[in-house]
Amino acid sequence: MAQIAEVARIVHYLSKHIVGKTIAAVKTQEDDIVYGKVGTSASAFQKAMTGKKVMAAKQQGKYFWLEMESPPHPLMHFGMSGWMKFSNDPTSYYRTEKPGENEWPPKFWKFILRMEEDDNEVAFVDARRLARIRLVDVEADQMRKTTPLKENGPDPVIDSEILTVEWLTRKLRSKKVPIKALLLDQANISGVGNWVGDEVLYQARLHPEQYSNTFSDAQIKQLHDALMYVCNTAVDLLGDSEKLPENWLMHYRWGKGKSNGSKMPNGDKITFLKVGGRTSAVVPSIQKKTGAVAGDIAENADESEDVEEEINPKKGSKRKAKKEEGEEVDAKPTIASKRGRKKVEEPVKEEGVQEDSPAAKKQKVATNGNSRKEKNVPDAKEEIPDGRRRSGRLSNSKEGSLFRSLVKHYESKQYKKGLKAAEQILRKVPNHGETQAMKALILNSQGQTEEAFALARESLKNDMKSHVCWHVYGLLYRSQKNYEEAIKAYKFALRIEPDSQNILRDLALLQAQIRDYQGYIQSRTLMVQARPQLRQNWTALAVAHHLAGDYKSAEHTLVTYEETLKQPPQKTDLEHSEATLYKNTIIAESGDVERALEHLRKIKKTNLDRTAVMEMEAKYLLQLGKNEEAEQAYAALLGRNNEYRAYYEGLEKAKGLDRSNEASLGELKALYESYAEKSDRVDAARRIPLDFLKGDDFKAAADKYLRRMLNKGVPSTFPNIKTLYADPLKKQIIEELVLGYASDKQTNGSIEGETNGAVSDRFEQSVIYFLAQHYNYHLSRDLKKAMEYINRAIELNPKSVDYHQTKARIYKHYGNTKKASETIEYARQLDQKDRYINTKCAKYQLRNNENEAALKTMSKFTRNETVGGPLGDLHDMQCMWYLLEDGEAYLRQKELGLALKRFTAISDIFDIWQDDQFDFHSFSLRKGQIRAYVDMIRWEDHLRDHPFFARAAISAVKIYLQLADKPELGNPDHNKFENMDPTERKKAQRKARKEQERLEKEEAEKKAAANKKVGTGGDGEPKKEDPDPKGITLLQTKEPLEACLKFLTPMLEFSPKTMEAQNLGFEVHFRRKKYALALKCLLAARELDPENPTLHEQTIRFRKAVDAAKDLPSQVTEVLKSSFTWLPAGADLKSYNNEWQQKHLDSAPHLQSAYKVRAFLDPGTKEVNEKDIQKLLDLPSNTQEQALAGLSCLEEWGSDEKTREAYREAAAGRWPEATVFEKR
Repeated sequence: MAQIAEVARIVHYLSKHIVGKTIAAVKTQEDDIVYGKVGTSASAFQKAMTGKKVMAAKQQGKYFWLEMESPPHPLMHFGMSGWMKFSNDPTSYYRTEKPGENEWPPKFWKFILRMEEDDNEVAFVDARRLARIRLVDVEADQMRKTTPLKENGPDPVIDSEILTVEWLTRKLRSKKVPIKALLLDQANISGVGNWVGDEVLYQARLHPEQYSNTFSDAQIKQLHDALMYVCNTAVDLLGDSEKLPENWLMHYRWGKGKSNGSKMPNGDKITFLKVGGRTSAVVPSIQKKTGAVAGDIAENADESEDVEEEINPKKGSKRKAKKEEGEEVDAKPTIASKRGRKKVEEPVKEEGVQEDSPAAKKQKVATNGNSRKEKNVPDAKEEIPDGRRRSGRLSNSKEGSLFRSLVKHYESKQYKKGLKAAEQILRKVPNHGETQAMKALILNSQGQTEEAFALARESLKNDMKSHVCWHVYGLLYRSQKNYEEAIKAYKFALRIEPDSQNILRDLALLQAQIRDYQGYIQSRTLMVQARPQLRQNWTALAVAHHLAGDYKSAEHTLVTYEETLKQPPQKTDLEHSEATLYKNTIIAESGDVERALEHLRKIKKTNLDRTAVMEMEAKYLLQLGKNEEAEQAYAALLGRNNEYRAYYEGLEKAKGLDRSNEASLGELKALYESYAEKSDRVDAARRIPLDFLKGDDFKAAADKYLRRMLNKGVPSTFPNIKTLYADPLKKQIIEELVLGYASDKQTNGSIEGETNGAVSDRFEQSVIYFLAQHYNYHLSRDLKKAMEYINRAIELNPKSVDYHQTKARIYKHYGNTKKASETIEYARQLDQKDRYINTKCAKYQLRNNENEAALKTMSKFTRNETVGGPLGDLHDMQCMWYLLEDGEAYLRQKELGLALKRFTAISDIFDIWQDDQFDFHSFSLRKGQIRAYVDMIRWEDHLRDHPFFARAAISAVKIYLQLADKPELGNPDHNKFENMDPTERKKAQRKARKEQERLEKEEAEKKAAANKKVGTGGDGEPKKEDPDPKGITLLQTKEPLEACLKFLTPMLEFSPKTMEAQNLGFEVHFRRKKYALALKCLLAARELDPENPTLHEQTIRFRKAVDAAKDLPSQVTEVLKSSFTWLPAGADLKSYNNEWQQKHLDSAPHLQSAYKVRAFLDPGTKEVNEKDIQKLLDLPSNTQEQALAGLSCLEEWGSDEKTREAYREAAAGRWPEATVFEKR
């Protein structure tokens, strides 16, 4: 590959032969790789170059370009085999040409330029098509400021004023990669290739494996001098190898694989290593290792065959050689002496060079091992100062190499190889604690958790003083989400090895996970002290102070880091841009808005997130009362996005306009009209005025808006304006307007009778569709009219998916889930590629208790080959709406096991979300996304206040309460045999057992077939089969009241304003006889709604239970006496209930509650209660849901079949379309 010297040679010949001349003609050959991979084409190149004058030829590293008289300019890179040839100068090539290579036109040419002045030609050739030719359309002086040149580092020759010793020092100490890999990375330094890199390191006497951050100042000075000497010399000599100094390594490095090998003139041996995937020539006698080195290097001359087989990849296998900037190669421990024994220092893996995605990766472990040179360490246990004995030590290089390979196999998830290496070591040294610890990690990764913990404890007994064993012990606890114990283990490890950055980092991440911010601050402070050159360490410390509420310290940390910078960051530095905005956020949150605004204006011009800066500035100006400036700021934001409501609201506040003030309405109207006039497409400026206009102004604006939208046939017109229905007057005006359109659809004019735009064929359909939605909406519901209008719309357009979906929604509101399901299934078949209507169809099928049909519908958009089929894929996708609806459908069918299984899956998803943040504690800081990270942390802190969790938790707790009241429900066949006589039940049970055996056999056969094609999860691991697909194990819990706390506790903590949560909390704690906790739920519920029907029932039950309770703890008694006062002890409960009933004679839920209390206090009132509850069906305010609750009351009271059937028939007469009251 052409490197800095070879490219300089070509630039020299280009300057000599074509600069100052005009290109008369251009020949090109189309190549979709050489041209196409960088976004140009041969024809575009030909067109851009023909007739242009070449003004200069320039270079940066391995890139070179021709500066033309006008843009675009051709920018080229030779790749592996590219070159340029000149028809009049065959000496341009830096090696002797082979016979046949001097033919013209040359082989493999990509373009040929013919010069106007002398007819000489120059050709670009590339046999392997790895070169790149692109056109850059910028001014000539901007070339190095554009991609790809701006992403490359400084050129050692032309940028010597940038590439100083100080610059190189910062660069080396900001990364932890092998020095050879750093030099080869063009993002660091441009132009250094393989032979140049080896020459530089040879001249500097540095080993290519050694990590870049381990060199002394003197060594870095040597490296800088060598870099400048080699590059300048090679460029000056135009890469002519015959002229290079005779003492250069370059002349003698080409003997790899030859029988006589490679040697320097003085006899020094040249060896070859793999560093960062590239072969490196090294003279070991000169290039000594003086610090930690990378671990992916094997010196084949020093390794025994059996060890090499364990460490090196098999012949023919491929390894990824290319690493992204900042990515670390695998690390191998190095040797350091401590307290009379050999010890391998752990490879410190910095946050800045970890994996580039938040997906969970295998944790690197700080490891001890042996030097391959160490041969005389005894096998016997070693005495340590406190009198304990150390475990057996590794006695030779073979075991040491095996241990290093064991660590690598674990990190690369090659568990079988790792176990094999561990067994080989333990056969020689049975009590080697660190090998046992690594084996425990592998066993844990294979799912053998108990065996892993047992072996880890054994390793600690054998080597209590090993930080590796303690670190592994912590990793095991971390994998089990036992973060407190993991932190304890990490702290023990740090006592032994206080300088371990790996362990300290793991400790810090766990402290962030459990929100131990004071501990997090301490850990991050230590990390800053150990690695002050890493920006993310400073950022993490600032975040720790910020989350702990110490804004002053957070800001001080960021300022301190900024003061350490000797040069200001580049304007294109995204991480710095984000950090400055984060600093501004801290200042604002501390309450000093004035200073936040001042700071924001300082960084405004250089910050890359322009929109965020403008939004923050407008917000600060508004908070400080600088309304004129705020008005300008919001106007500028609206110029960027005129559909964002928040900008309009900010502009209103800046202008001092108040929607509730009649005097402001005129100005508000004029404001929005001015923005509406600016664009025919803007919607917000036309829709927002409908929120504050009144009377005739509202009617005129609504008429104009509705006609505009309906004439366009916008399907979302009704959803966009239905919020206006909260105002009855506006609802009435809208209804009158649209009914007027329907009665006079041919006019399609304004309310004054004037035509408002061209008549649209969609107008009639849109009006009818709008009215169907209008009468289906709960604030204007008339289902009969809604059905009439939607049928008319369907007649006009029978193939409309939207119309059939709305018809299904109308059936749903009727309560006819069967017809709703059938109708939306028809709509789905009209467009089978529409995922939305497919999803809606599945939801309606679940509402109709068609679980299998819904799963089949969902399977049309899932990966059905995964383990568990479509349902397994829905779990993988965390499709919570489906799992919730599926569980509720099973609950309605009294399939409690399956229902509980789905609700538990919802809880598990929230657990996964909670655990997933762990990866982001390091990833977000490494990527510089600090504000997003802080927002995520705060969102995670109240994660379980999500409505989906509350909904699943409520249903799950209800199931557990049923199991607590009726333990026999834990038998899944209970419902089948409940009403049979003993003889029939016995026969049926026998038959059911045979059927179950048959089904189990079929299921086993299906599993055997499925195992032939095992699916994998998101991490690439084989997915495990669910051992309890029907939730039977969950259902058979012996402690249902304890099990339900998994749902109840977070629900009460994060959704305390949910009445049903407090009601269920009382029921659980009341049954557990935890009266203080039950009273707490009663008090919370009473604060939310003192007239709640369920609260009334629970209050009376609680008072009766407390009055009857004996031997209550004195503290509980005092709490009850002081807090439970609204129904005093000894009160007449029947009278209390009667009074409460008289207050709510028009409310079905309240009357049902009163009847339930009456039945509780006097079981003899059953017949009266049954009659009274049926009378509630005649209440105008009664709903289907309340009527269904009445049917549940009859079942709870044990009413006979005749009574329940009479109630059902009466309810069916009231709601004839409702499926739930159909006769079964």
